[in-house]
Amino acid sequence: MIKKSGNKQVKMMCYTIEELMPTEHFLRDLDKHINFNFIYEKVEHLYSETGRPSIDPVVIVKMLLIGYLYGIDSERQLEKEITVNIAYRWFLGIDLDETVPDHSTLSQLRRRKFKGTEIFRKIFEEIVYRCIEAGLVNGELLLTDSTHIKANVSDAKRELISVKVEPSAYVKRLNEFALRDGLITETEKVSTAGKKEMKEVTRSTSDPDSGILNRTGKPVGFHYLSHNTVDGNSGIITDVHVTPGNERDSTPHSERIQYQINKFGFKTKEVGGDAGYDVGEIHSDMLRIGVKTYIAPIIYNKSKIDKDVFKPCDFSFDSETNCYICPNGCILKYLSYNKTSGMKEYISSKKDCKNCPSRDKCFSSKSKFRIIVRHFHQTEMETQRKNNLTSRYNEIMKKRQIWCEGNFSHQKARHCLTRAKMRGISKVSEQCLLSACALNLIRLVKTLKYTALICVFCCFSRFSLSYVKI
Repeated sequence: MIKKSGNKQVKMMCYTIEELMPTEHFLRDLDKHINFNFIYEKVEHLYSETGRPSIDPVVIVKMLLIGYLYGIDSERQLEKEITVNIAYRWFLGIDLDETVPDHSTLSQLRRRKFKGTEIFRKIFEEIVYRCIEAGLVNGELLLTDSTHIKANVSDAKRELISVKVEPSAYVKRLNEFALRDGLITETEKVSTAGKKEMKEVTRSTSDPDSGILNRTGKPVGFHYLSHNTVDGNSGIITDVHVTPGNERDSTPHSERIQYQINKFGFKTKEVGGDAGYDVGEIHSDMLRIGVKTYIAPIIYNKSKIDKDVFKPCDFSFDSETNCYICPNGCILKYLSYNKTSGMKEYISSKKDCKNCPSRDKCFSSKSKFRIIVRHFHQTEMETQRKNNLTSRYNEIMKKRQIWCEGNFSHQKARHCLTRAKMRGISKVSEQCLLSACALNLIRLVKTLKYTALICVFCCFSRFSLSYVKI
């Protein structure tokens, strides 16, 4: 028998929002274990002491966090969800008869008050401090990786511009080392620094801060890169750094690791990464501060390598005489230093190569000698790569896959990191930082809740034992 519900008369009932809030809810646990009043101190300098009272900044930040915690990537939709969701209202302290802050308030605060500030980074770092206090983070092992984020632009709206080609900070540093070691003169260094070549670069007309991503297995187009560092002990994200999509993964690595050591006082002993970080800069910088690297080696296309041809690794290097020795016993002497690539070049003698029985395995018939290039920090690279021969290497590579790639998977699926919501590197950085905050808060609250339960259980066990003794 079908039952049809007719029009029901609206009843008048008296309930508080506390009674309507579920007893078991993540936001209840979050409010219990995390006090967000630290936000007042972070934003105090941004507000005037006179004028009309503002909307509580803690409410604003909590609103944003709700969006990232529950994957609501539209601020208009976020306002609607908070209006009808009792749990959201309870967490924000907005009663049933109060109006939810308008979505435009968030955009206006971002544009007028928070622009040019590091407020969201400070909030992110405060949460990292809470994770350190809870014992989730020790910083002894740091794992780094990056993920692409589609820019909020049309790939068709682009233009070609000419930009000056300048040596990177690392190349400039290499030239300082080369000058110290006598590989170049002061005149050559100055001439290199002053040399300005031009190249054409594709730029988005809608978001000039983004960059073209063009990597094997990745989508082509305008993207940003979010470089995340995670603690190998718990997977907590300890640093977020955003760059255009056309920047190499290895470029900001050393600077960001040093930043975390200085900021959080980490006693970092090991770092891990994929093949994108297998560069001399990282190996050398980490060795200099006493940190071991466990980085996957770059794998070249083996199909293009002839097994019968002598490879650079078949030549032995003599550090005392600064020369290479070929498999046939001939010497390749130091020739020059390439100021652009940071490579030292070694060349064989035409006379030795002419009479060498193995010359067909060494170079083509058109060449008359063999050249070997050696990175300025090749010795440091070889020292660090020995770490890959230990069992620890496989452990760290597994952790890197679980934590780094796992974090990105969670952030993209649940915490608003699928695409850039706004334009400009500062706004995309805000998005990446808040997404990382959401993931860190979930893990932190679960840990604190579990720890509290253990404490209650231990106290109950002691009470029971004492009662039995009595």
